[in-house]
Amino acid sequence: MFKKRYFSAQDDFKTGFFCKLTLFFGLVLFLIFLFTRISALIIGEDSIGLAKQIYDFSQTSYPNSIVAFSIILLGIGAILYFFYCQFAKLAKIADEIEKSEDLEDID
Repeated sequence: MFKKRYFSAQDDFKTGFFCKLTLFFGLVLFLIFLFTRISALIIGEDSIGLAKQIYDFSQTSYPNSIVAFSIILLGIGAILYFFYCQFAKLAKIADEIEKSEDLEDID
């Protein structure tokens, strides 16, 4: 009914790529959060124009949501990095086993 699927030890399900991607987006979101908070401290309430809009944006709940998504993405990136390291160790072990089997076949 179901086909059995065999995965190679070298196939890491693209965890390295997704790790870098989620860490990048998490870092970008965190930098956006820092920019809004620091600029709000520098600008102050009495500004006008674009500076006032940045200050008003920093006083809403959106920056808190941005930092929450940043923390989530950084956590997912850390988990994917752990999986990437484990798949790398698994590939190394599989290579060692294949080499030892090749040496036994020669004898």
